[in-house]
Amino acid sequence: MSRRGWVAAEDAAGDWWRLAVYDDGWVELPGFARGLSDTRAQLKQLLVLVGAFGVLVLLSQLAGRLDGVGPLSLVLSVGALGLLLFSAVQIARFRARDRQQAAGDRAQAQAARAAGRRVRRRPGAPLFRRATSSAEYVSWLDGVRRVGAEQVGAVVLGGPEHPGPTDPLVVSVLLQDGSTLTYRTPDATARTLFAPWTTP
Repeated sequence: MSRRGWVAAEDAAGDWWRLAVYDDGWVELPGFARGLSDTRAQLKQLLVLVGAFGVLVLLSQLAGRLDGVGPLSLVLSVGALGLLLFSAVQIARFRARDRQQAAGDRAQAQAARAAGRRVRRRPGAPLFRRATSSAEYVSWLDGVRRVGAEQVGAVVLGGPEHPGPTDPLVVSVLLQDGSTLTYRTPDATARTLFAPWTTP
């Protein structure tokens, strides 16, 4: 058995969890609203904007050295400045959304502490060894929940091919006892993580 990965997901109550997925099930840890796909999308967008800004500045400088294309150099410079302004607005939007997510994460953590739910490492649990199964991982921690593969009846994935914050992937888990767990995540890696339990 081995670890498949992790994904940040929101449950039906609106709380965010970090699902550490293994071959024999997964462990719900108090999580955070921001997943890796969110960070990758922001980084990709900012790198494209910086690259486009660099190309516009370079073309503006080249056009400025040629005779008779002075207005073109000015247009390219204005375009580069406009792109720089657009990048600044995007960064401000990203930061505002990150602050909002961080405030929600803090509120969730405070509510969990007030309710007496706190993740703690059990005495004697190894510090530097990586767990090879969800059963082993949950045996090292207090205050977490394990959903074992033996408890899962079926997993149904719904949502778009490329999910995002506004249109997330919905993971519905039907357990053997008849209860249902529902997670929403903007991270498409949930498809591969839950693939062993997915029904066609």
